[in-house]
Amino acid sequence: MSNFIKPKMVRILNSLSIDMVRIDKGSFMMGSNEYEDEKPIHKVTIDYEFDMGKYPVTVAEYMHFVKETKREDDRKWKEKEYNHPITSVSWHDAKAYCDWLSEKTGDEYRLPTEAEWEYACRAGTTTKWSFGDDEEELEKYAWYRENSNRTTHPVGEKKPNPWGLYDMHGNVWEWCEDWYDEDKDTKVLRGGSWFNVAVFSRSAFRFRGIPVSRYGGNGFRLLRTLPS
Repeated sequence: MSNFIKPKMVRILNSLSIDMVRIDKGSFMMGSNEYEDEKPIHKVTIDYEFDMGKYPVTVAEYMHFVKETKREDDRKWKEKEYNHPITSVSWHDAKAYCDWLSEKTGDEYRLPTEAEWEYACRAGTTTKWSFGDDEEELEKYAWYRENSNRTTHPVGEKKPNPWGLYDMHGNVWEWCEDWYDEDKDTKVLRGGSWFNVAVFSRSAFRFRGIPVSRYGGNGFRLLRTLPS
C-alpha cells in the first residue's frame, strides 16, 4: 500500500516554518470495542491526500498569531517553553488560528475531522497505539501522567508514528472539527495529554470538550487541504 511510503514533508516558506507531512489516501478500520462510544469498528475510506502538522501547534507558532492579530492573550511564556505545544486554547481559538493562517498563506488550513485524525494517528496500524499493544512501550512515544511530571514537553522529543507524526499520543489533547455526538454541544478531542493515564492516549480513544473551554490540556494540530 502507498500509505507505507515514507511521508513527504512540506514547509511553509515564511517566518512560521511549520512542518507538514503528506498523508496518502487509503482506508482503515476506525474505532474499537474497548468503550461504547468507540463502537462499532467500521471501515472508513479517505479518498484524498492531505498534509498534517508534523507536531501540534507550538507556543511560538500560536503567539505569532496572537501578536499579529492583537488577540487577547496576556500569557507570558518563557523562552524554554516556545517549542512546547500551545495549551488552554478553545476550539474557537484553534479555528481562528486556522483561518488566520489560511488568509496569510493562501492555502486552506483547518482542524482535522475525527476520521482524518484517527487515520493519521493509526498510520496503517490496528493496535491500541500506533506502535502496538504493549503499554510499557508508551513512554517511548508519549508524554502522559506516568512520565510528564505534570507538564507539557517540547514537541518531537518522543518517537514518531510510522508516518512521521510526533506527539499523536499524549502531550496535549487535539481538537477535531466534529461534534462529539448528535447533541452538538461538545467537540471531539483526541490523543490524550500530559495529565492523563495511558488508556486516554489510545488511537481510538474519544474525549469531548465544550467549544469555548480553555482547559489546560487542550491544544490542536493543523491539517492542510490539497488542490483537487
